[in-house]
Amino acid sequence: MSRSSSSSVQSLDMSEENHHNFADYAELRSNMQNLAKSSGITKALQAFRLMRTAAPGKPTIYDYNSLINCCLKSENLCLHDLSALYSEMKTLGLSPNASTFNTFLKGLNLIGESKVALWVIIEMCNHAFTPSFTSLSTLLKKCSDSMELEDAITVLELMMGLNYIPTEPQVILLINRLSKHGMTEKACLVLCKLLDKGYFPSPYIYNPIIWSLCKSDQISIALAIFCSLEKKGFVHNVCSYTALFYGFCKKRLFKEASNCLNKMTTNSRFYPNVRTYTTFIKCLCDNGRIQEALSLLGRMEKRGLDPDIVTYNIILRALSNQNMVHEVFDLFQTIYQKELSPDRYTATALSGLLKKGNLGIARTLLHDIFYGGSDMDIAVYNVYYSLFSGFKSKELSYVIECMIKNDIEPNNISFNTILKGFCKGKSMDEALKYFQSIKKPDLVSFNTILSAACKKGDSKMVQKVIDLMKDEGFKLNVVGFTCLMQYYCNVGKLNDCLDAFECMISQGLRPSMVTINSLMIGLCKNRELEAAYWVFCNLESYGLSSDSRTYKILMRAAKIEGNDLLVEELQRKCRGEGVKPNN
Repeated sequence: MSRSSSSSVQSLDMSEENHHNFADYAELRSNMQNLAKSSGITKALQAFRLMRTAAPGKPTIYDYNSLINCCLKSENLCLHDLSALYSEMKTLGLSPNASTFNTFLKGLNLIGESKVALWVIIEMCNHAFTPSFTSLSTLLKKCSDSMELEDAITVLELMMGLNYIPTEPQVILLINRLSKHGMTEKACLVLCKLLDKGYFPSPYIYNPIIWSLCKSDQISIALAIFCSLEKKGFVHNVCSYTALFYGFCKKRLFKEASNCLNKMTTNSRFYPNVRTYTTFIKCLCDNGRIQEALSLLGRMEKRGLDPDIVTYNIILRALSNQNMVHEVFDLFQTIYQKELSPDRYTATALSGLLKKGNLGIARTLLHDIFYGGSDMDIAVYNVYYSLFSGFKSKELSYVIECMIKNDIEPNNISFNTILKGFCKGKSMDEALKYFQSIKKPDLVSFNTILSAACKKGDSKMVQKVIDLMKDEGFKLNVVGFTCLMQYYCNVGKLNDCLDAFECMISQGLRPSMVTINSLMIGLCKNRELEAAYWVFCNLESYGLSSDSRTYKILMRAAKIEGNDLLVEELQRKCRGEGVKPNN
């Protein structure tokens, strides 16, 4: 009886002890969960570690998973916290289960750590657990969105290794990103792996690859992929043909481009659209084949496709650059007849007329665009400013007011364009006054007003501009030195011209042919033909070769001085170099 009583008491004591231990464990577990949700990872981990003393075999992997879940509900979760949790699992020697990895992935998705999430998935596979299609699919999208494209390819390979087929939008996104960021070879590999798995891609998947290859002058590879897919039974769409079409045009293979266009017109499935024709028209214009572009525009309209303002802007720019004034005017009338609205690109397309000096028609057309309510940007205002030579009218003030109203900040091009107009049409004092109103003049600003002062022979203004440059920390460049040399030659200060030239060379600046010709004009005017010829003979040392103007300057001076031998020598050199000096 005594032994039995003793055993019963001992059994009761053990039961009470276990009960007490499990009560402590349950309390610690609850405490741990509350701390994880509210106070952060450090205190939660302390409670988690205390479980080891509360009950044998505790904590378990389920306690650990519970801790992670509770931490995810905290608003301050970060990668450091998840790393601390993983380290704790390793320290305690707990073996992760599928739930462990999936819970980690959930947390990493919440904080946008796709690179670490990929590592977790690889670790999951190493522990013989299979990640779900959803987890891999989510990670693939996140990697593509965050431009971690190499990781995205790895995820795709994991998916295909598990016989998971990604959705079409995910594949389109990945291949688009790869193609646009110069990783076309990788995009091709992704496409090949999908084809090997029996994936039947739509044109929306492989078209970005064909476009990327065509844009990078790899039309032969693009054509090979195009034909290979066609043999496998894939049906291309209009975008596929347009990409090839663009590739042919870019390589100036216009015969192949025309054949491609003809093939498109014979099949309603890939009948050419406005973008297709616009692509061809742009390539023709870029290569100076404007008449062919105009002919194609006519064919386009006959086939019932109405060109948009983009198409017309491309042709306008080409006509403007070729100074085809009547054609520009006629095309402008067509735009208005079709009730299309000229935009900012229409305005800048007319800049070629300005360069050719056709200010009258340019001003008329730009006036219509400007007052037509189109959405303007700084480039349009700068083109408009260049039309004003003397700025006498109130129109300039109105344009500047419009610019301020539309919250468009003038840039240095704006200031320099207006300054150039002041230098042409106003006195130098007024030009300088406007120049000093520019908050941050650049070197172009200084060269503009220095050039004007030098051309007018205003010695005081020339010195004033040079002093201002020094004060603002600007140094003369080749353009500035050339202006000074021209000024010194015009006022008969040859020594100053030579000093300026030597100063430029000593500063490591390489002269231009304009600089050399200016120097030679000054030398020849002062009957320094021998010195001018010495400069001519040393052109190679400056990395330059003579032009027709150089020969003309020397020949004229040699003839004036009666140096027939030099004239004959220069004529021989002209013939040898294939240069035709102007008479």
